[in-house]
Amino acid sequence: MDFMIRIWISLVALSFAAPLSAQEGPDDGVNADMILALKGLQLLDHRLNAIGYRLVDANTPYCDQKAARTGLLLNDVAQYVDQETARFALGFDGSVGITAVAPDSPAESAKLSPGDTLLAINTIPINDIAIDDPELSNQQPVYRRVAAINRLLEQALAEDNVRLTISRGGINQTISVAAAMTCPSQFQIRVSADRSAGADGKLVSVSSRLAEYFLTDDEFAAVVAHELAHNLLKHRDRLDAKNVNRGFFGQFGESASEIKAAEIEADRLSVWLMVNAGYDPQAAIRFWTRYGKEHGKGIFSASTHYRWKKRVELFEEELAKMAAMEPVGGKFSPPLLAKAD
Repeated sequence: MDFMIRIWISLVALSFAAPLSAQEGPDDGVNADMILALKGLQLLDHRLNAIGYRLVDANTPYCDQKAARTGLLLNDVAQYVDQETARFALGFDGSVGITAVAPDSPAESAKLSPGDTLLAINTIPINDIAIDDPELSNQQPVYRRVAAINRLLEQALAEDNVRLTISRGGINQTISVAAAMTCPSQFQIRVSADRSAGADGKLVSVSSRLAEYFLTDDEFAAVVAHELAHNLLKHRDRLDAKNVNRGFFGQFGESASEIKAAEIEADRLSVWLMVNAGYDPQAAIRFWTRYGKEHGKGIFSASTHYRWKKRVELFEEELAKMAAMEPVGGKFSPPLLAKAD
């Protein structure tokens, strides 16, 4: 099926997934073009949330640190200028709600759905969760509430199941949700006109324009796995410990060498993460070959990154290593993660 047709089918499905209270049709205060744009963004959120959760869940046995995850992706309408339109498009009764639920996750088992409005975690109302914590100061103000909610949710899940009070179609209900202990990392679509992806040690972000460029979820997973590899290998902490300059001057000298070494490791580990999660590792080769031929010296081709032909060679080397191994339980233990322990 044509990729764009699949997108439109998914957009229609998302529109019907919203509560009936949000299906009556936009009034004069709601921007129809903005609704379509937000539905498109929500589709990208769904894809990234599903891919990210699948990668961290499948590779859990090989991560030295674990985090409590539900498979939920939350959104706050306060981050949008036109909050009325955002609330209508996302199907929320209130201000913070569920925008995506990962397949085969605890959230899916609990029958939580996109469009559910989150009202409380255990007995703590969402509006009472503090967002002035110094640890949240690096977040933009409009993202701090969701960051604070995610942190509280993770802390509560580490102790026991949590009770989430939600509103669905105007009716409040409390749902018990368990946690899955997975590799740590969170994932987000960053609305941007550039094609880029990044990792900050805790979060993997993919620009909306790059996400739209992927032909398949396997290609999407190839880039997400690369960025996740940076987080799992603690590259940011390691580069900081060596005082590596990641700005303009990081393109030269010793800093460039250190960054390139980290990029090589992330490339090598990425295909192991993909295989363990059931993604086609050949998609990494297809994606970088296509992107390299189309964009030449564009994204990821600075002095700190190998050019696409060399990256393809790295993937092939790692796939050859796996081909010479016997998987255990259908999975392969990534040497780089064992080395990082």
